[in-house]
Amino acid sequence: MIVGRGLLAQAFGPHFAEDPRFVIFASGVSNSLETRPEEFAREAALLRELVDGDVKRFVYFGSCGATAPESELTPYMLHKRAMESLVLAAPHGLVLRLPQVVGHTGNPRTLTNFLRNHIVSGEHFTVWARAERNLIDIDDIVEIGSWLVTELPPKATAVSIAAIHSLPMPRIVEIFERVLGRTANCTYVERGAPMIIDTRMIESLAPQLGIDLGEGYIERVIDKYYAADQCSDIGNSPPSKACITRTTAP
Repeated sequence: MIVGRGLLAQAFGPHFAEDPRFVIFASGVSNSLETRPEEFAREAALLRELVDGDVKRFVYFGSCGATAPESELTPYMLHKRAMESLVLAAPHGLVLRLPQVVGHTGNPRTLTNFLRNHIVSGEHFTVWARAERNLIDIDDIVEIGSWLVTELPPKATAVSIAAIHSLPMPRIVEIFERVLGRTANCTYVERGAPMIIDTRMIESLAPQLGIDLGEGYIERVIDKYYAADQCSDIGNSPPSKACITRTTAP
């Protein structure tokens, strides 16, 4: 059973949509800048309604950012942490913590679409120079996540699926500049902090599945989805799915 209609729901659908033993909860608040309590309450109500069902696994997509100290968490991250706790209170709960997910999506608020759109349009944006971010390919999430859903022992568990190495935001901007053949119109400010993610389980599992999450992984993911020959709207042709129009925030 798949709950939701977005990128994660569509990606996991072919594997679990018709299997009543598993609930893949991929619905809820998708905007990390959200602050409205009613939006958080809507997801919480649906989650509480479904999490205690008679299934082998209930899967919730958490956030790697929700493991930061509580004083540093945004309203969105506080909500994600609360939802993770609800799922992990169920004996069959599985939280898959994700960093920035990259795939063919029309969501203009993703970090990578934000960067791509602003660099191509020339619109100015600000970058936190000391911040780090971690990117993961939706295809690898499905491969690794499907194994975890079906093979892990049936007990409450949280696992981070992420690249082994996070990258500083200036380096990510540089990669986009190379891939797009454009110079970013941005200002760097001395804010942000390293991103610490526990990837020990994934480091041992990914090679068994033929996935290399190590050195150079984030560069390869950006190349895959944002290479200039895919972004045909840089010229006069219609844009591809990966090349979304203007946005307002990452």
